[in-house]
Amino acid sequence: MRPALTIYFSCQPDLAATMDIQIPALAWQPTTAGYSRTVYVDGRAVPVEVREGDKSLHFAYDADPARDAALRGLLPAMFPAMVADLALRTHPVLLALRQQYAGVILMRADPFEALVLTVLSQNRSGETVRAVFPGLAAAAGGIAPARLASLDLGTLTRLIRSAGPYKAPRLADTIRRILDDGPDVFDKTVREAPTEQALAYLEALPGVAHKTAACVLVFAAGTRTTLPVDTHLFRVADRLGLARHDGRLTTTTRNAIIASLLDYGPDLAPAHFLFLLVGRSTCTAAAPRCGACFLRPHCPHATQATRQSAGAPR
Repeated sequence: MRPALTIYFSCQPDLAATMDIQIPALAWQPTTAGYSRTVYVDGRAVPVEVREGDKSLHFAYDADPARDAALRGLLPAMFPAMVADLALRTHPVLLALRQQYAGVILMRADPFEALVLTVLSQNRSGETVRAVFPGLAAAAGGIAPARLASLDLGTLTRLIRSAGPYKAPRLADTIRRILDDGPDVFDKTVREAPTEQALAYLEALPGVAHKTAACVLVFAAGTRTTLPVDTHLFRVADRLGLARHDGRLTTTTRNAIIASLLDYGPDLAPAHFLFLLVGRSTCTAAAPRCGACFLRPHCPHATQATRQSAGAPR
């Protein structure tokens, strides 16, 4: 592959953290030197590699002039901004998150690709999604409704088996509905419709609940008026005192958590996955490692745990 494109940022990228968890990392695959994935341009596969540079990302690929021009538009759109660029200064916890993860790049995807990746990730690990996605894309010549519709149900089931074979009929039904409406309707609704209308449209699709719909809107449309609530965010936001709840993830509680977080500013929507990074690294469910957490000085849960430990009988 030849060096083909460089994207510059305001600070040094943290590519490993970027690629850790964002649905999950939009199916870029780790390599010895960075990450790679196949990008489909007009149905033709173009392998692309990316690695960190000095306040930059360097992309390498081989493509003819027409596809090179397309990739020069597609790749920057996949990596549009950094956490350092977000307005997260309204609370000490948010400022600490912004400082800790400044070099994490916010990622974007095509609406349908974001939907497929999020469905594949339901109740599955990032490793499973990364393993399934390339074969599915290769078999169809890219992740697009008409291309996936060319796969019979048996083939689709086989290709996504490790991500859950029961998802195949739902995905096939979703594809039919999108094609019946016209792919432009799907894209336009996700990208341009008011949030509540877009959520209702997506949640009407088979196997799509609020969390999946919100993921699609955040990662495909840059929506800043909702966000997905998973178990990590549910736990971490409560422990940090940003969104208190009674421990039961009901629809009412979920909506209250979203409203509480967005009260700190709309940039909490694209930054929501930072809570997942904290939840997977230190703020684990059973035994949080408060002493090793950079948020300890600002965390009510850590303060309480320290006091309880200090007052425990010896």
